[in-house]
Amino acid sequence: MKKLTALSSAVMVAAALSITSAAAQDAWPSKPITLIVPFAPGGNTDLIARTIAPKLGEKLGQSVIVENRPGAGGTIATTETAAAPADGYTMQIGDISTHAISPYVYKTLTYNALEDFEPVIQVTSVPLLLVVNPQVEANSVQELIALAKKDPDSLSYASSGNGSPQHLAFEYFKSIAGIEPVHIPYNGSAPALTDVIAGHVPMMIDGTAVPHVKTGALRALAVTGTERTQALPDVPTLAEAGVKDFAFTSWHGIMYPAGVPEEIINKVNAAVDEILKEEEVRSRFADINIGLAGGSPEQFALFIRAENEKMKSLVERSGATKD
Repeated sequence: MKKLTALSSAVMVAAALSITSAAAQDAWPSKPITLIVPFAPGGNTDLIARTIAPKLGEKLGQSVIVENRPGAGGTIATTETAAAPADGYTMQIGDISTHAISPYVYKTLTYNALEDFEPVIQVTSVPLLLVVNPQVEANSVQELIALAKKDPDSLSYASSGNGSPQHLAFEYFKSIAGIEPVHIPYNGSAPALTDVIAGHVPMMIDGTAVPHVKTGALRALAVTGTERTQALPDVPTLAEAGVKDFAFTSWHGIMYPAGVPEEIINKVNAAVDEILKEEEVRSRFADINIGLAGGSPEQFALFIRAENEKMKSLVERSGATKD
């Protein structure tokens, strides 16, 4: 009888704990949530976060506060996110750099991009543009390739830095096109684009060049994605332009530190997925060449693993490493 009583008590305690745990999950969120942006204000990552945050706050019933924590290519903030409590109150906008490129560029990285995070949802898929200064005597990709092969020393290309998506995308293009223009790395896209516009460097691949193409300051020869961009519908993809099997897109997504409960992940995923389907949001980003993604946490996790395999190969090919 005593054994039966003890067993009954144990069952009752377990049930009570289960109810308490479920109630705690139902109560989430009970305080503001921090959304970390691992880059400085003003860039695409910051814009994405500040567009989503207020809408996400409305859906969750708590404020979502954006915090910019730039430094070391986004790796400082990403390290902090990985070490944050797994309670659902700290999330991050991760991207192709922090979660697919940096693991192979930085020799002393202190986080594991695949093991230390819970992918929540892919937010964007951003095709880049192959652009040239208007003085470059090439109006198509094939003319640019012919020019580079005819006079290999006449062309160089800019990027936002060693190991950046822009750098790796151009190295990928070089390997398929069979050309060898010299790489000129800059500290960010803005100064690199400024020098391409000024004619100091003839070309680059970048995702923020659309406004300069529309004003005529740059000429767009191709899009790096699998489809044309709504912002510049007359510009062909590189595959359409004759560079077969080429596809490269940048991307952003929401990450949690490992261990956040599945119920919270699914709740945030559903809310953000709804936001990404809003016409106002889609139109705003389409105008600046940012495609929106969405999908399940599982799909995003598989995507990140595939991107890691691809970027590892490109980093090794480029030789880009940092301490």
